[in-house]
Amino acid sequence: MKTYELAKLVRSPFAEIFPTPPLVLAAVTEAMRTWGYDPSQPVIVWDKGQAVIDGHTRLKAAQEAGIEDIPVHYKSFETEDEALAYAIHLQRNRRNLTDAEIIRCIEALDRRKTRGGDHKSENYKKSKPPNDGIDSGKSASAKKTAKVVGTSPRKVERARTILEHAEEPVKEAVKAGEMSINQAYQLTQEKRKAQGNGKAVFNRTNDNIDWAVWTWNPVTGCRHGCPYCYARDIARRFYPPEIGFNPHFWPERLGAPQNTPVPKSTDLKDRLVFTCSMADLFGAWVPQEWIDQVLKAVREAPQWIFLFLTKNPKRYLEIEFPPNAWVGATADTQKRANEALKVFRALHQGKAKVPRPTVLFLSLEPLREEIDLSGEMEVLDWLIIGGQSESSGEPAGSRNGGGWRNYYGKHLRQVARYFSSPTSRCGPGNIPTKHKNQNPK
Repeated sequence: MKTYELAKLVRSPFAEIFPTPPLVLAAVTEAMRTWGYDPSQPVIVWDKGQAVIDGHTRLKAAQEAGIEDIPVHYKSFETEDEALAYAIHLQRNRRNLTDAEIIRCIEALDRRKTRGGDHKSENYKKSKPPNDGIDSGKSASAKKTAKVVGTSPRKVERARTILEHAEEPVKEAVKAGEMSINQAYQLTQEKRKAQGNGKAVFNRTNDNIDWAVWTWNPVTGCRHGCPYCYARDIARRFYPPEIGFNPHFWPERLGAPQNTPVPKSTDLKDRLVFTCSMADLFGAWVPQEWIDQVLKAVREAPQWIFLFLTKNPKRYLEIEFPPNAWVGATADTQKRANEALKVFRALHQGKAKVPRPTVLFLSLEPLREEIDLSGEMEVLDWLIIGGQSESSGEPAGSRNGGGWRNYYGKHLRQVARYFSSPTSRCGPGNIPTKHKNQNPK
């Protein structure tokens, strides 16, 4: 092992396969500032060209900490592919790779094969698994890649389907750890099948939404201007500039409830559709005509249950919802909670012009301040409590983004006291299955 001047080391061409989370980098950097560089953890360097094969986090942290010389272990590789396989091997030895890391590894390995890569090397020819007449070349390739990455051939084939056929937002969601390979594969296959018929279908939710399986966005865009809005970032990234996050109606998506196959599962959650997750359908700026067309599609699809959220709940007092609509409001502050509960109380007590919806629910997500629901729980069928997703406006871990944890325990106790009573309609954390004479099942 030798020491080497940090500035002369070259980052490897596949360093981005295993990106360093900012909080991890900050912790390692602080440790180095306090204790110095641990010589038992050298950076692994390819002796050809001084390219770093393993230790990118340590390298970045040393740079941040102002360390000029670090311990280095040199290793020889015949090809870049061999170096890449070794880098993946070291990561696998430390932990189980996430789906995000797996798909990035597969993409890097396959990209090299596409441009020649180790197909041209003698080592590849010697190690290439023989075709036994049963497995196709595709299957043999999946087995070989699976062995390198440490996963199943089936997952490799699914990842390749995503990389080849999925829409860019889906690919990015998997690579960012927001969606699993299985979820993205199912979504991609459903999309491919529907696109073959030229039909719109639902999207599957990512791992950040655990209370619904599907999303449907016949309307997108919002004018609330919340600093923590993740939907705004998605819209600006993937929608045309002229649309962006401006309110927009997509009539071609109205057929999705009829075009999406209903799961055979008996789990109620598999039929829950978060409607207009990229918009506030009931915002003051939304034309009533848009709302009417969306609710018409909802009425015509009783096989699904549609979940609505708004920060303008007073509009609910003028709308008669179909039985398969669950109606909710988002409250990130006490003021918004009070506004929502006032509307819900009127609906619950029959004081509105329209009947009470099947399910009324409140989403305290993101929970940005302490919210008192004392005496108001009886009007709710369901309560969602959660933290804040990272966005360009407010990164995760910021004061507002992390504050919800300060109030979470108190709310859980408050909710548990109510929902454990004999009169409650659902248990803590459960999805409501019945209200009064209406059974959404």
